[in-house]
Amino acid sequence: MERRTLRILILLVLLVLVLVVIGWTGFMLIEGLPSWQALAATVNILSSVGLGESPATTKGGTFLIGFLQFGSISIVTVAVAALTQIIFTGTIRQYMGRYRMDERINKLTNHFIIVGYSLTGAAIIKDLIAENQPFVVIERDPETITMLEESSLLYVEGDATNETVLKKAGIEKARALFAVLSADSDNLMVVLSARGLNENLKVVSRATREEYIARFLRAGADAAMSPQEWASRRMVQAVLRPHLLELLSSLLDPNVSHAYLDEAKVPDGSTIIGKTLMDSGIRQASGIVVLGIARNDGTCSSSPGPQTVVQEGDVLLGYGQRSDFRKLNEFMEKSVE
Repeated sequence: MERRTLRILILLVLLVLVLVVIGWTGFMLIEGLPSWQALAATVNILSSVGLGESPATTKGGTFLIGFLQFGSISIVTVAVAALTQIIFTGTIRQYMGRYRMDERINKLTNHFIIVGYSLTGAAIIKDLIAENQPFVVIERDPETITMLEESSLLYVEGDATNETVLKKAGIEKARALFAVLSADSDNLMVVLSARGLNENLKVVSRATREEYIARFLRAGADAAMSPQEWASRRMVQAVLRPHLLELLSSLLDPNVSHAYLDEAKVPDGSTIIGKTLMDSGIRQASGIVVLGIARNDGTCSSSPGPQTVVQEGDVLLGYGQRSDFRKLNEFMEKSVE
């Protein structure tokens, strides 16, 4: 309940109590009624029931009854008007808020879609915010929707297995989709629907069991992962190789800027295509240390030597500062013929 609504309700209750005290006391003093009769008469008049005979035998009593009736009618009128305004204003505000959110979602391009605000979904959102990446959440649970509204996150309410809901989230213009619902069957349906709507979409799904991973890949997912498997691996490495795990975790942490692992795709037509890493000028222009190259044929070479030739469609895997990767992308874009 909004604070304004609560304040109005408290004020109205106080006014009713004031009228009860005035009527109760007035009937005892003016009409000489016993305490319980004075209270009963006051409640009877304020509730506008009108049962029984009028307790007024004097002009003062008649005036008191008129005052109480006027006060009760005024309070009811004010209450109805105020609450109607609050409800109407709240509805308009909610509608306008939804309209503005839909407008923002419609303007998104190359964004991420998170299906399901689970623990995994919340962790993904945290990293996307740290990476300053645009995203939309698809959720159907009312309580979770309220939490998303309070957090000012973009969301679409509905079932993500419905293509209409996916289209509202801008799937045709999206960069990637994370299917992280609790049930594998639901995630499988989301993968199938998403792949049918956008063939170029990067689709990553959560799998509760490792044997389901192959099913997701056949359905069109680019990758399927089991959080339990990843967690168990990290727990083992935390014991066997704690320092290496800490280093790798920091290199992949989007909140760390001084040491960072990332990748950069070589633009089509770039002048560095056909050159060796040593002659490309990558290190001099950006300071990035190239640790690996993902080829267009699906292979990936690690620790490439200085004589490794950059090919069309390559993705450079490197190490450096976050700002260095911006320099690298700018350098490769400038070198496009």
